[in-house]
Amino acid sequence: MKIDLLTPEPQLEFANGGLCHDVRFGIGHFGTYDSGTDKAPKDIKLGIIGSNETIDSLTEWVEECRGEIPAKKSNQPNLFPPFPGFSPEHGFHSKLTWDDSTIRAIYFNQKPATRRADFNKILEDTAKLYTEEISRILDKSDVSVIVCALPLEQLKATTAAYMTASLADEPTSENEDSKDKHVVQALYDFHDYLKAESLAFRVPIQIVLPATYDETKQAAQKKIFNRDQQDEATRTWNFHTALYYKARGVPWRMIRKPSDLTTCFLGISFFNTLDRKNIYASSAQVFNERGEGIVVRGGIAYKDTEDRQVHLDEEGAYTIVNTALQKYFDEHNNYPARIVLHKTSSFTEHELAGFGKAFNEKSIRNVDYVHVRESSAKLFRTKNYPPLRGTLWHHEDKKGILYTKGSVPFYETYPGKYPPGTIYIDSTYAQRTFSEIAWEIFALTKMNWNSTRFDQKVPITLKASREVGDILKYVRNSESPSLPPHYRFYM
Repeated sequence: MKIDLLTPEPQLEFANGGLCHDVRFGIGHFGTYDSGTDKAPKDIKLGIIGSNETIDSLTEWVEECRGEIPAKKSNQPNLFPPFPGFSPEHGFHSKLTWDDSTIRAIYFNQKPATRRADFNKILEDTAKLYTEEISRILDKSDVSVIVCALPLEQLKATTAAYMTASLADEPTSENEDSKDKHVVQALYDFHDYLKAESLAFRVPIQIVLPATYDETKQAAQKKIFNRDQQDEATRTWNFHTALYYKARGVPWRMIRKPSDLTTCFLGISFFNTLDRKNIYASSAQVFNERGEGIVVRGGIAYKDTEDRQVHLDEEGAYTIVNTALQKYFDEHNNYPARIVLHKTSSFTEHELAGFGKAFNEKSIRNVDYVHVRESSAKLFRTKNYPPLRGTLWHHEDKKGILYTKGSVPFYETYPGKYPPGTIYIDSTYAQRTFSEIAWEIFALTKMNWNSTRFDQKVPITLKASREVGDILKYVRNSESPSLPPHYRFYM
């Protein structure tokens, strides 16, 4: 057994070549990576949908966020930096705008459901309220992002975690056919369902909860989701960074040395279909060092009876990679020189054959196949805090465990409530060394546009796969050409 520490923290690149390992300090000191370029979004026009109360509270808060939001008082100032303000004069060098034609109020009057079927019907009807207003906004105005400010009353009625115990344990009639007795209708997730219903509009949406911008709603919101609220400056960083990325901005990028090969990171994972007719289907996300993601929907996968993992057959493996490479070419007018393929299950001979065939046809010779998944394996440290983020535990020559969460010297603490989980890495079929592969995974944990803390657990290849799968399972025709290919529509 061998233990290393990946240090220093991977740096990110911001405006004018500025380098920093922390997202918030990097944007604050240098500006976003694309700052000063023609492609940087300088005026982000918002569509806003919600109740009269949430619209008023949200717009008032966004106006306040044009100026600085003070840091939380803490003994760890690097963990809670202030927000510099979202304006042309500060780090994002952009502004958020809206007008009467891009604001639409909805009236929600549904009571919480008492049956599963009623719950899903309420959720569908509520999502329709939003999609109808999205359509009306787009008929009158071009907007970059649509913000959906959900009322607290709606959260109570459309959040599965808020359902009563009687609903969760709804009895089955003794007269029902025995083959259907144990079939339980899935409770929809409003966030994912609304995202799926909105894809055809090809405008990214940002769903925002009441306590994000109105601290008086924190206690009531916690009763629904049972999670603590972040401090205001952190919430402001996350909200505005996500909007900037969804408006086609590039907040930061991974560093690539001039001598490095042009690399594409391809993530493949699996998700249950909603109707349960097909047990698993596959999805893939293609990312470059700028974090520009392209979404690909694959075919049906299967669960192996021996290793109990989900796999693709040879044809399915070939098709999903071939499609991903074609979409990459359509975006960049060339193929990458190197591919790093992250997959959430191990590799079979049939998968390797299918993947290899697709890469060979495009003359891509530099390919690293990596099995990456979350793990419960842990190390124990003699100190009061967990192992350091970046601790790399080599099991074998090509396998091991990586701590992407853990104690962070820059934060001067372990910023978590529970012992951190780990990432399992198997690079048996990779050309580069295990340490090199682990370092790239470590850097990819910093490419999450929904969070500006750099100590994220999973690389963007895995996170995006889950998010896309959660949304695509609600899409009736996932092969429709109207579905947008870019990750910003799914996050």
